[in-house]
Amino acid sequence: FTSFSSPAFGEVSLHETIVVDGVGKMQEVDSLTVASGETVELAPGGLHLMLMMPEASISPGETIPLAMTAVDGRTFTFDVPVEKR
Repeated sequence: FTSFSSPAFGEVSLHETIVVDGVGKMQEVDSLTVASGETVELAPGGLHLMLMMPEASISPGETIPLAMTAVDGRTFTFDVPVEKR
């Protein structure tokens, strides 16, 4: 996947958490590769999406739409539940 978006946020980007000199840091990742038959988990502390500039207030229990666009232009959409962390 080469781009990520949501009408609920002004900006969505892919990041990963890495450890440098014993300190966890986030760095942006350009794309997400998922081979046929494989799965990739997006989760805190690993690969994750940064959802920035919310268009409105969001509460736990709601869902937000999220789109991921593949290299070939296909777009996959998901309804992602909001959780309190």
